[in-house]
Amino acid sequence: MRDRSLSGALLVALAGLSLALTVAVVLLASAPSRPSVSRAAIKTIGGVLVGQRDTPAGALAAADNYVALASQTIEQSPGKFAALVAHDYLPSARATALTEAEQARSEDAQDMRNYREGGHGLALIAAHRLVQYTRSSASVTSWLAGIVWGPNLTPRQTWNIVQALLAWRDGRWLIASIQVTTTAAPVPAVVYVQGENDRASAFDRVLAGMSAPLYGSPE
Repeated sequence: MRDRSLSGALLVALAGLSLALTVAVVLLASAPSRPSVSRAAIKTIGGVLVGQRDTPAGALAAADNYVALASQTIEQSPGKFAALVAHDYLPSARATALTEAEQARSEDAQDMRNYREGGHGLALIAAHRLVQYTRSSASVTSWLAGIVWGPNLTPRQTWNIVQALLAWRDGRWLIASIQVTTTAAPVPAVVYVQGENDRASAFDRVLAGMSAPLYGSPE
């Protein structure tokens, strides 16, 4: 996961994450009412999440999952990213997505080496907004966070505003495009560190084995 576009990576360290999520919760609580995410809006086909409800809440759920999973797998798990593209991208967008992913991996030697050495990356959606919705298309803006750490890589973080355009085709939401439009980070960040808690080994104890959260999922 690099900080260039979603086809690059979105790398995040645990430090500051708690404060940022608290800020996001406060902002969402004071924001105008928005569609609640239905737990039936997402299903799994062949191990890949698919958005299956043509509603505003369904579009939000699909965008949340697609953005988080694409960010988390594009470099860390190329096979899973390819499966996501095959299932959840418009046919016209698939070749470009795969080409850009390969380019991102070839340009990001440090993070690819980190994953080969047993490093980890974790992505999540801190906040989102439904910008536009019709029965055939939707636009969702997401505040995307990521964490990256490893045996020889100091834990770190990035935050990105991501614009996802979706199209409703054949009973599911598909990705038309995903683009980083700007970058935002929680300021100021409060970091709680005691002793060795800022080392990769501490992240392994707490976060290893986690994956992108499933939003609007029956799980």
